[in-house]
Amino acid sequence: MNQHQMSERNKLGWNQNAYHAWVARHGTPTTYAEQLKADPINKISFYLNEIGEVKEKRVLNLLGSKGNKAVCFALLGADVTVVDLSSENKRYAMELAKAAGVSITYIVKDVLELTEEEITTFDIVILEMGVLHYFVDLHPLFQKVSTLMKERAIFIVRDYHPIVFKTLRIIDGEVILDGNYFSDKYLEVEVAYSTLLPKQSRQKMEKNIIRQWMLSEVINALINSNLKIREMKEDKGVHWAFPVGSPEGIADRLPGTFTIIASKVFR
Repeated sequence: MNQHQMSERNKLGWNQNAYHAWVARHGTPTTYAEQLKADPINKISFYLNEIGEVKEKRVLNLLGSKGNKAVCFALLGADVTVVDLSSENKRYAMELAKAAGVSITYIVKDVLELTEEEITTFDIVILEMGVLHYFVDLHPLFQKVSTLMKERAIFIVRDYHPIVFKTLRIIDGEVILDGNYFSDKYLEVEVAYSTLLPKQSRQKMEKNIIRQWMLSEVINALINSNLKIREMKEDKGVHWAFPVGSPEGIADRLPGTFTIIASKVFR
């Protein structure tokens, strides 16, 4: 499978009922916008702790989904662009931005197909939470990111930790260790937002194709893509990922997410 094939398949998945899923989760864009306006720092506090002041900074949110993080950055004075495959995501994001009284740029396209005419360079590039697995090769992705960064730009990659999400499964409320951390197989999975929809809708939906990455693969791809790793962090488990009845304290004893902060290398 090549990247174009994967992107086309995943575009189908993300253009089904995403808008309605976000309404089910957050309410209408108008309702959700009021929440974000009341406390825009809350949703992006993790990133603000790393990058500080964002007013008048150019922020690129790759695979930015429904746009809630983008709107929060915009509420704090940033010039924000989102790139994502889904027109359904764009619809929610643009209505959310309008309701919040801010402007964002939203480009519906595969990030690897962006041209210089469509997009410029940025001070901050963010790629977060369950998106790396949509790429068949991380090197072209990170190389593209490098071309989109200004001289003193910062790149933040934050995703679910593979030591858990490649090895553990939840079956009938039980945590089962039956995965293969070293597997490089493509997997057919339910679209991420599908659990927000009625069961009858989920049964008819196209699935996504993903390729899960080992942590070392992510790090090596960054190193070999004209980027310099400045810092790496591993955080405790994601509590919602473990059902009631799981071993006591499991989410506090396993890594849930990792974050890598990188800058551009100038030769």
